[in-house]
Order: sequence, then structure tokens, then C-alpha cells
Amino acid sequence: MGTRIAVDIGGTFTDLVMESESGTEVSKVLSTPEDLVEGVLDAVEHTGADLADVDLFIHGTTVGLNTFLERSGGRVALITTRGYRDAYLIGRGHRPDMYDLKYRKPAPLTERDSIFEVDERISASGEELTPLDTNSVEVVAKAIAEGEYEAVAVSLIHSYVDPLHELEVKELLKELLPDIPIIMSHDVAPEWREYERTSTTVTSVYITPKVRYYLRRLATALSDRGLTAELHITQSNGGAMIADSAADRAVLTLYSGPVGGVIGGREVGRQTDQPDLICIDMGGTSFDVSIVRGGEVGMQSEFELQGLPILAPAVELVSIGAGGGSIIHEKHGGLRVGPESAGSSPGPASYGRGGTQPTVSDANVMLGRLPRAQKLAGALELDREAAEEALASVAETFDLTAAELAEQALDVTHFVMAEAIRELTVERGLHPKDFAIVAFGGAGPLHAAFLAEELEVERVIIPSDPGVFSAWGMLQGDVRHAAVSTFYRRLDQPYLDLHEPISRLKDRVCREMKVDEATRAEMRFEAIIELRYVGQEYTLRVPLPGTVADDEFKASFHSSYEERYGHCNPEAPIEMVAIRLTGIVEFEGGPGGSRSTGNGLSLEVREEVVFDGQAVEVPVVTRNRLAGRLAGPAIVLEPSTTTVVPPGWKLWVGAEGHLVMERAGGSGS
Repeated sequence: MGTRIAVDIGGTFTDLVMESESGTEVSKVLSTPEDLVEGVLDAVEHTGADLADVDLFIHGTTVGLNTFLERSGGRVALITTRGYRDAYLIGRGHRPDMYDLKYRKPAPLTERDSIFEVDERISASGEELTPLDTNSVEVVAKAIAEGEYEAVAVSLIHSYVDPLHELEVKELLKELLPDIPIIMSHDVAPEWREYERTSTTVTSVYITPKVRYYLRRLATALSDRGLTAELHITQSNGGAMIADSAADRAVLTLYSGPVGGVIGGREVGRQTDQPDLICIDMGGTSFDVSIVRGGEVGMQSEFELQGLPILAPAVELVSIGAGGGSIIHEKHGGLRVGPESAGSSPGPASYGRGGTQPTVSDANVMLGRLPRAQKLAGALELDREAAEEALASVAETFDLTAAELAEQALDVTHFVMAEAIRELTVERGLHPKDFAIVAFGGAGPLHAAFLAEELEVERVIIPSDPGVFSAWGMLQGDVRHAAVSTFYRRLDQPYLDLHEPISRLKDRVCREMKVDEATRAEMRFEAIIELRYVGQEYTLRVPLPGTVADDEFKASFHSSYEERYGHCNPEAPIEMVAIRLTGIVEFEGGPGGSRSTGNGLSLEVREEVVFDGQAVEVPVVTRNRLAGRLAGPAIVLEPSTTTVVPPGWKLWVGAEGHLVMERAGGSGS
């Protein structure tokens, strides 16, 4: 078995995990935001990997998401059916907060003068009412060429039923605009609801130029260094696809970066027999939360980014600007943390790279929770004096000492994190105490126990190599492609055979994945049906075990509805809205070998750490020296992260080398 590599780029560090016959190696280098490709190459070079021996290279990228959030995408032209020019701009009439008097609709990604109309019309039943007028397409193409647009989105009315006219438009535009990417709505989101479908297509087109440019540069750079295997990119749904497909469906990569940790969390849950998990990923810039219930990752068919709807399968995530680099500051007389981040350049003051604003990392350094013995990324020494000076600049505003400000800033940070977790648990009728926390990322284990106390959670799991855990999680995934078909049917009859539409979706998935018959025979297919009570707007996703919707399947919907909303109506009629099918090809198993968490250090010293305003001397040990149970307060060091065991907690090495931390007196005592 050959070598497998996964690379995850964060706002501060770029992480790499390499599995080979000799074991697992990890690499953590500073990210290079001015040129992300250089960060990937630096991480590869740091391990000394021979890319010619690599069978799998998988990468999680935040290029698409950052392009969207920074509004730095390409200039987009949108082509739609005559009479629907304003549909994308009007959007929906609902208000997320009906009492917000200053509410403003989310800003669209393109303006009205960049929206063009063509003459055509397909009915909701797929009937051609008005043939496509090629002259109107030529007029639009000329205007687009003169407007110097970087990409074109085509979203025609009812193209999800019959894409004929969109395909005709694309063929004409390829002749008239040969150098501009053209994205069709039926390729990106072949679903009902014109606004949501158009929004998804425009978003994909908006980020496509940067995503495509980045992936092509990365693929070329890796190939020049000997890589012959396909470059794979993680999707928002936790699976992977080849880079060429990702370049054409950029919208599917929006959550490419964070999802690796969720997939890894599911695997850790399996290894530790813990099916219900809250996965927290805290890096230098952000704090990402997801949950695993019953061993399954929470999925969604639609999500919003800055108020704009995206019709794409994705892991359910909540992400906030609360990372190690989040800046501590005063605002309107109150203490605030983030969402602004010091990033990797200049970074926190304690990094000694020119940063002067206090950050969460500086607070941990000030309190001794990031001890002097720790060297970030294996080489970066921490400057406690610089951290104290930066904190003091804000502390004097509140008449506090630097240490007092540090503790209060961390309390604020933990509260904000807990609120993000409650969004996925309490707001859905779930109690966090029924879950265990899996903490990873460079800063996750630093804060996990304090966050657990805030949420009344009894157990925390620190996986092996937690600082590069998202990269490791990518290697635990698979290659997958999803297809969807809008399919309206009432479930009044006792049994509804869906063999034909599911078979068509299987053919589409296999065609787009370019698999042969032998591979198809080994593929796994998962069908999800979107259901709702007749008359409702939103749907629930219910797995369909086979191809027949029977009484047991309907009962599953009622049960899921009650679990989500606290009630159900078994007597009410149900209707089907869409069929979603995912084709899955498992990665070949890794070569195995031991996972090392040592960093060349082998120490056990004592350092002063502050808890609740009191400085206490605590043992500081490297992870590779752990044996038996370690009672808090204590600190555990490893190359990619630091784990804080507060007073009243205990820690031991569990299955597969994962650390388990529990409150004293818990079930593991």
C-alpha cells in the first residue's frame, strides 16, 4: 500500500498528515495567505515526502469560502428568462429578525445591470412554451464581452425540469465567449424555487475564477514535484471529488476546510464507542462546531451564507470568529473578543512576529496555560513579556491587571463558543450534557474542559494529533457525488415504488463520476427523500433503505418530525418534494502503522498557571510520557496543541491513543 497525504489550510497554520508503511507523520507550518500554494508545498517539503510514491493526495481548501466572505470574487453576469430579471434581487420577503428596525437584506453578488434576459420559456411540467431565441443570446453575449465579465451564470425558469434551453445557451456562449467560465443552474442545483437555485448558481460562479485558478496552480505545482495521483478536494458534504470537478462545481467546496474534522470525529466516536459527539475545531481564526448523533454526521440540503441561500449538501456546521488569534478589545464600554483575527502575519503578540494587539493566545500565554516549554509548529517560541504588554494596553481601559483581563477575556470567549454549540443542540431540543466533546485544532484542547464546564458536559476526548486532526479526518472519508431530482408525490397510497427515478439518479451519478461497470458494482448508494406535511414550506430529510416508500418509511418521517420539532401529526398527509442520491466509493485503506504524538521532547516539569485568579504550580508533561491517570490541574504538551486539565478534572490515555478527560467523580473514575 502506498502513501496517503492530506493537507488542511487554516487561517494561521497549514496542516499535513502523511500515512505510509512506516507510520504516520504530521507537519504544521505557518500559512501563507499571500500565496496558499506555497503553504501546501512548505508542508510537503517539511515531511520530506516523495510525491511519486503517493497514491492519494486530498486537500481541504478555504479559497471558495474566503472569496465569498471577503467579497473578492469575479465579476459575474447572470442570464435568466425574460421577465425574471429581478427575481434574484427581490429574493424572499421574510425577515430573520422581525423586530430589527435596522434590518437590511443581504447584499447580492451581482448588480441589476449585470443581469441579462433571453427569450425562452419552459413550463413547470417541462413543456416548451417558447423556443429559445438565439438572437437574444447573441445580443447578451455581446454585452457580456463588452462588460469584461469574468464568469457567467445561466439560470432559466424551470430548467430543473428540462435543461434543454440552458444547454442551448451554453453551446452558443461557448462559441461567442470561449474564454469565460459558464455555469448552468441545472448542473449546480437542479431544484425547484427559482431564487434559491439562482442564488446557488451565482455563488458558484462568483467564486469559480479564484477556486479554478488556485486548484490548477496547486495541481501543476504538485505534478512538477512528482505527484501522479489525482488531486482530490473535500466537499462540503464530507466526501471528496477530483480537483477538475471541484473547479467546475466550486459551490460544493464552500465548507471544504472544516468538514475534515467532523469526519474524523465520527471515526473517533467509533473507536471510543461514543456515538454522540460535539465536535469543536478551534484554530487561529475560527471556532467550528458540528455534531455526530448515533454515529452519523448531521447533514443539511440547504444552508445560508451571509443571508444568501445555497442549495448544496453540506455537513451542519456553525462557525464563528473565535480562534487563538481573535483580538481582545474594548467596544462601547464592554470587553469583546473577535471576530477580527491577527492571523499568521503578524499573528498574536506572543508569536514575536510584530503583533501588538492582544489575542486569545496571548491570554493563554499570560496565564501559563500555553507554557514556556511549548513551541508552536515545533519551532515557534512564545514571548510572555510581549503578551503581557499587549494585554496591558487594553487592561488599563477596564482598570484591570493583564492577568485579570486575560481570564475575563477567556470567560467571554467560552461563553460565545457555548452559544454556538447551543445553536446545534439546545435550540433543537438536545442537551449538551448527553454528548461528549471531541476537541481538536491547534487551540481546541486548550479550552475544551472550560467549555465543557459551561455546558455541563462530563467527558472530553482529545484525539491523537489533535492539531492536525482535520487533515487526518480527510483520510477517513471517501469519494462521493450527490444528485438530486425534484419529485412531487403525495404518499397517500400504501406503497410507492421509486425504483425508476432512483435508477436514473444512479446513472447520472456514475456518469458524472466517470466510473466503469466494475467500480459501479462496488459502489454504495444512499437515498434521501425530502418530505413534508402537505401545505408546509420546509422539508425533512429521511433515509430510504430501498426503493419503496412504505408504512415504515412514513413512520420514520413522523418520528423525525417529532424529534426535530417536539410534535407530529400521524393523521396528516405527507408529500415528497425531492429525491437525493449519493454515490460513494471508499478510499483504499491506509497502510496502517502507529500514530506518533511525540515531538522530540520528553519532559516533566512544573510551571505556574492561573486558575480562577489563583496561581498554582502544575505538572507539565509531554503526551508521549503519559501513563496511568493524570489529575488536574496539569498541562499536556504535544507538537500540534496543548491540553489544559483544570482542577477537578482527570485525564488518561484511552483507545487508539486518544486522551479522555472527565470531571473527577465521573463514570470513568
